[in-house]
Amino acid sequence: MRTCGPYVIGKMVLKPGLAGLGRIEVHPARFSGLAESGILVIQSLAAFMTKNTLPALTAFLLAAIGPALAQDLPPYQSLETRHVCTAQPIHETPAGTQARVLGAGAEVMLRDVTFGPEGGAWFALDYPTGKGLERAIGYLPVSSVKHFCAPEGAAPEDSTSRLQSYLAPPNTCHVVAARADTVEELNGQARSMPAYAPVISGYRLHSGGYALSLGLVSTNLRDRIGSPAARLQTGITCVSGADFAEALVHDGTVLTPADPGGLSDDAARLSTAQALRARGLESGDPAMLKRSCDLGLGAACTEFASRIHDAPDGPGRGPAVVTRYALLGCMAGDMEGCQMAINRQGNTLELTREQVLPDARPDDGSVTTEISKGLCDAQDRFGCVLLARGTAVDRAPSLVEASSNFSANLTACQQGITWICEGLNDDLKTVSAARGSGLTGNERYALAGIEAGLCAPGPREPNQRSCTGAYYLYRDFLNYSDAATLDAGRVAQATAFLSSGCAAGDPPACATLAGMAGFWPEADRRAATARAIALCDAQSAKDTICESLGGVLDPTFPESRPVMAARYERLARSCLSPGEGDAQDCAWALHSYAALDAPDGLATAEAMLKDACGPANIKGCPALAQLYGTEGQSLSGVTIPGRNDPEARIAALRMGCRGGVEAGSTCDQLADLMTVEGDGENALHIRGEACERAIAAGEERDLWECYDAAKQALDQSQRLPGAHRWADYVCRGADVSVSPYGCKLVGNMLAQGLGQPADPAGALSAYQRGCFHPRVATTDGEACLHYGTMLIEAVRRGEKPAEPLAFAHREDGEEPEPPLMLAEASRAFDMGCLDSIAPACAANVRLLEEWSTGDLPYDRFICQVRNAAGEVTSEKPCRGLIFYQAAEARKETREQVGLNVYVWPDGDRSVTYIRDGIWRLNEVRTDYPATEGNSRCWRNPISTRSFCVTPAG
Repeated sequence: MRTCGPYVIGKMVLKPGLAGLGRIEVHPARFSGLAESGILVIQSLAAFMTKNTLPALTAFLLAAIGPALAQDLPPYQSLETRHVCTAQPIHETPAGTQARVLGAGAEVMLRDVTFGPEGGAWFALDYPTGKGLERAIGYLPVSSVKHFCAPEGAAPEDSTSRLQSYLAPPNTCHVVAARADTVEELNGQARSMPAYAPVISGYRLHSGGYALSLGLVSTNLRDRIGSPAARLQTGITCVSGADFAEALVHDGTVLTPADPGGLSDDAARLSTAQALRARGLESGDPAMLKRSCDLGLGAACTEFASRIHDAPDGPGRGPAVVTRYALLGCMAGDMEGCQMAINRQGNTLELTREQVLPDARPDDGSVTTEISKGLCDAQDRFGCVLLARGTAVDRAPSLVEASSNFSANLTACQQGITWICEGLNDDLKTVSAARGSGLTGNERYALAGIEAGLCAPGPREPNQRSCTGAYYLYRDFLNYSDAATLDAGRVAQATAFLSSGCAAGDPPACATLAGMAGFWPEADRRAATARAIALCDAQSAKDTICESLGGVLDPTFPESRPVMAARYERLARSCLSPGEGDAQDCAWALHSYAALDAPDGLATAEAMLKDACGPANIKGCPALAQLYGTEGQSLSGVTIPGRNDPEARIAALRMGCRGGVEAGSTCDQLADLMTVEGDGENALHIRGEACERAIAAGEERDLWECYDAAKQALDQSQRLPGAHRWADYVCRGADVSVSPYGCKLVGNMLAQGLGQPADPAGALSAYQRGCFHPRVATTDGEACLHYGTMLIEAVRRGEKPAEPLAFAHREDGEEPEPPLMLAEASRAFDMGCLDSIAPACAANVRLLEEWSTGDLPYDRFICQVRNAAGEVTSEKPCRGLIFYQAAEARKETREQVGLNVYVWPDGDRSVTYIRDGIWRLNEVRTDYPATEGNSRCWRNPISTRSFCVTPAG
C-alpha cells in the first residue's frame, strides 16, 4: 500500500503516492522548495575592546593545536561558510519569531545582510532545519556568526604555559618544498631557493627528519602550487604543520637548531624559555625574548616582534623578521601576533604566493585575508578592514562577498574607525546592487542614524562631513517605507533631524522638509521653502540642491514663485533651442509657468510653445497639443485646464508628426483623434508612415507605432500585407513592452490566412516566439496558449513541428519525440498561466489529466520502492511525464520548474525535480540521485526508503 498524503498541483489534488517517501502536498506556493535567500540582519555590535574578544579566538587556535593531527588538510572553507559557536535560536525574520535552536558549532551559509526593526544588523543564513536534509533561510545577529569555531569542549590556554605548536592559521598551510634527514642537507636545499630567503623556515618533524617551508599560502591554492602554472612543481606539498615539532632558527643565511646543546626534555626547554622571557621583559632586552621564542615559547615571539617592530632595518630587524616572529606568535595562539603580522607595513605574508603563483589575482588566496577572518571574528577592527579590502578586489562583488564586506566594515566602524563608517552607505548600496533590489526602510533608517552620528548640522568647517547623506536617507525612509516600518518613534527621529538641519542652516534639509507633505504642517513647509531659497541665495559656493530647487519645492506655495520663475526661463530657453533638451523641457516649462499664477494666465507660455512647434523645432508640439485638448493636466498641485480647441490641437499634432523619429507620441495621438472622428483610413496611413520611419531608422526598442499600425490594419481589414510587415518587425525587435504581442499578431495572421495563404508552421513559430521571446523577458500569454494547443494537436495527428522546439529538444538535427513536444506544451501553458491567462492554466490541468491516463504519448519506466536495506517492496510499470507548474512564490520572477512525474498503474504519482541544484522527491529534499546502470534512485532521508526508475524502452 502506498500512502503519502495529497499532492496538490494547482487546484488539482493528485492521489496519494508512495509509502514513506514523504508528503506530496505540492501546492504551487510550495513548489519553490527552499525559501528564497532572505536577509539576515547583523545586530549592532557593542563597542568593546579587542582584549575582551581575542581570548575566544585564541581558544580556538590553542585547542586546535593540542592533539596530533594528520598532515591531510581540512577542506578549504569558503567565504559563505560560517559557524554558530554557541547554541542559540535562529529567527524567521530579523529580531522576529524563533525558528529553532542551532547547536554549538552548527554550520550555516551566508546569503545576505540587512538591518532589523530594532536597528541592529543581521545576516540572512541558509541553515539546516533538522528535518532530513531540509534547509531554510533564517536570521542571526552578525556578532553571533563566526568564520571559525573552537572544537567542542576546548578551553583557552596561555601561550606562556606551554611550548608552542606550528599549525598554520585556519584556511592556510605551510608550503613544504623539501625534506631532509639532517640540518646540513636542509640548508643545502634552502640555498637553492634564494627568492624565498625572507620567508623560508625549517622545522624538525615529530616523525623524524626536517622539512623546509617556503612560507604560508591559502589552502584554496594547494592544488595549484604544483600545477604547470606554478614556478615550483616538483615535490611541493601543502601541510598543516601538525608534524612540526620545533622551528629552526633562521639568521638570514642559515638554519640552525634552537637548542644545539640539547636540553634534557620539553619541560626543561619550557622552563628555560619562561625564565628567559621573564628576564627579557624585566630588562627590556629583545635578545632574551628572541631566545625564549626560539626555544618554543609563543608569547615571547609576539613580544620580540613588538620590541623590534619600529627598529631600523638591519641584521635581525626589518619587516621580514617582524613578520616571521609575529607569525610564530600567531601559530602559538597569540592573536596579537596575528594582528602584528597583517598590520606591519612591508610584511612578507604574500611573498610565497607571489613567487609560486605570479599570475594569481590580488584577492586569490591571500594569507592576509585568511588571517583577517579570524581577527574579525574577534572584532579586531584592522582585521575586519583588511578582510573587506581583500575580498572582491577590482571587481563587482557577489551578494555573499558584498554582505561579508559590509559586515566586516560595520564591525570596524563600531570599533572606532571613523573613515570606515563614512563608507558604510556606499557599502550597503553595493549589497543592494548585488541583491538586485533597493534598500529597505530598516536599512535606510539605520544608515541615516550612522550618517547622522558622523556629521553636525549647519555650516561646516573645512574637511567636516556634510549631513546631506543623513537628510536624504531620512527622506527616503519617510517616503518609501511601509506603514509597519514607519512607527511613531522613528518618524519623530527622522523629522526632528531634518527640522534641526533646516534650523541650523542646511539648504538640503530645508528643501527636503519643504517638499514633503504629510509630515509637517503647511506653515512649517512654507517657512522651510523661504529659508531654503534664502540660504541658497546667500551661498557663494552653492549646495547641489540649490541648482534644482524648482523640482523639489512645492510649486503651489507663493514662496516658491521666484524659483519657479527662474525654472521657467531655463526650461523655456531649452524648449526653444532645437539642439538642446527634449520635449519634456517644454512640458515642464508650461507647468512651471502655471505655478506662477501670472496675470496673463498661460499666454506667455502658450506663445513660447507655439514658437517651439514649427518646421525647425517640434519639441513644443506635444505640450501645445495637450494644452488644446479636453482633459488638461494636474501635477504636484498645479492644474492646467484643457482649452478644448480641436482644430488647434490637430494642427499641433500634425506639425509634431512631421518630425520623423523625433515625433514622439504626436503621430499616435493624431491617429487616435482621427479614429474617434471616424477617419480610420487616414489614421492607419499616419500610423503606417510612423512605423515605416521607425523601420528605416532601425529602431528596435520603441515599436508601439508599428504594433498600433498592425493592430489597426487588422481591426479595419485594410492593408493586411503591411500589417504583417509591421507586426513581424515588432516581433523581431527588442521592445520589452510589446515585441511578444507583435509575434502573436503574426501568428494569428498566418493561422487564419489573413492577407496571405495560411501557414500553420509559420504560425507555430510566431506563437513560440511570442511565448518564449529570444530577445526580451516578457511574454504574451495568449501566444503561449496557442503554441501549446498547436503542439498537442500536432502530437495527436502524429506530426513533427517544422521549427525546433524552444526548450524540449534532443540533439541537434534529431526530431523531438512526442513526449518532449507535450512537455514543451506544458511549459507554454505554464508560462501563459504566469501571464494571468486563465484558459492557459486550465489547458495545463487538462493536459496533465489526459497525459496521466495514457491518452497522450509518454515515456515508459519501471518504478520501484526500496526499503532502507535496498530490498524492493513495490515494482510496477509507470508512465513518465515532464510537467511544468511554477510555484506561487516564483511567479514574479517567472521561474519555471520542470517536474518529473511518474504515474503508477493505479493513478498514484511520484514527483522528482531539481531547482537551484537541490533535488526533491515528493517535496522532500534529497541528495543527488544514485545511478545504478540505467536506473536512478532518490532516497528519502526521513523515511530512509528510496524511489527508483528505470527506462523500459
